[in-house]
Amino acid sequence: MDLLDRWKVDRPIAQAGMGNMAPPALAAAVARAGGLGTIGMCAPTKLKAAIDCVRQEAPGRSVAVNLLMPFANSDHIEVCIKYRVDVAVIAFGGDAVLVERLQAADIALFVLVGTESQARTALDEWGADGLFAQGEEAGGHLAGR
Repeated sequence: MDLLDRWKVDRPIAQAGMGNMAPPALAAAVARAGGLGTIGMCAPTKLKAAIDCVRQEAPGRSVAVNLLMPFANSDHIEVCIKYRVDVAVIAFGGDAVLVERLQAADIALFVLVGTESQARTALDEWGADGLFAQGEEAGGHLAGR
């Protein structure tokens, strides 16, 4: 299956989760425009409402969630699984067990990387579906150079 079809996007453009700077309204706007919108990090109690918002404002489009591993916990993962998000993007941590758990729920898994070593670990050791590469010019916290 073509990746664009799988993730219900018209253009190969993905919006960064940007921690808590990417509200569901932004993710929905990107999704409506044909890209992959990503809900930024928020409390698990707010995540379900954020997922619902994107689904209501961008029907038929994928829902992606940004999981910043220093702050994400098992409740975040459970919400992603229970409410069947399409894509999860993990950043600044993770492991093969987390990747396998999300993939078993039919969630595509991307990893934010900033180095070749991080990319090889995410793909070869964890089995991630894809990568988001971050350069040193990126705003916010850097994954590497």
